[in-house]
Amino acid sequence: MSSPKSTSCRVTAALVIAVAIITTNVDVNADLGAQAGDLLRRSDVGAFVPTSFRARLSIARGSDAATAVEIWRSGADRTLLRFLTPKEAGKFLLRRGTDLWLIAPNAKQPVKLAPSHRIYGAATMDVLFSLRLAEDYDVVSMDESASRSDPLTVYELRARAAAAQYAQVRYEVNAATARPERAEYRLRSGRPATRVNFDEWSANQRYARRVEVTDLLRKDPPTRIEVVAFEERPVPDTLFDPSNNEARQQFFAAQDGQSERKQNH
Repeated sequence: MSSPKSTSCRVTAALVIAVAIITTNVDVNADLGAQAGDLLRRSDVGAFVPTSFRARLSIARGSDAATAVEIWRSGADRTLLRFLTPKEAGKFLLRRGTDLWLIAPNAKQPVKLAPSHRIYGAATMDVLFSLRLAEDYDVVSMDESASRSDPLTVYELRARAAAAQYAQVRYEVNAATARPERAEYRLRSGRPATRVNFDEWSANQRYARRVEVTDLLRKDPPTRIEVVAFEERPVPDTLFDPSNNEARQQFFAAQDGQSERKQNH
């Protein structure tokens, strides 16, 4: 039987996905055409997800029981993930820009993590919520293919920054809906590392409601992510201060109290 410490490490060790996921500014090669660049901008997950929101996710890998988490996001580069299962209660992953911290209730200081650290299974914050393809990648090529029912535009993208976690991305977009169907993230060597299938979109097409993330390096079972609640709303700045866990805990205690009162009425 695994210890609580090993279980915690499995959950937080090396998503989003996401997740996650803003203003775009892409320089598409002229020979690819303005239409190609426009479709990439419109299909970039980071471009149409609301800037400020709260989302509740259910994350499960293989036959494992689902883990419940809550995402709070404000702006393009500030994301807080709150663990909701009793065993992980009081823990957070905080993303600000390229910095990622693990915040635990009894720890004196937040612990700095690499952006590639997993939320659960194959889900990392970068894949779910932080990769902005139209802003951070150049179009190398595009091709037309066939989807289940609509034309499919397939982009080959290359990261602009040498330090990017994924140097290359294959991005398959349903041309009729301007929504991605699949993304394959590759290492600098070209080796596929992570695959994301966008299985279902919300009714308003603002976010992917069901996603499957597969770690192609470890060959683990796919991680299934489902958005069970989504609310576009303001998010207070105090949630994103890594050193002020007291204010964060007070905010969520008040939020949980309000939710409990609503359920009782």
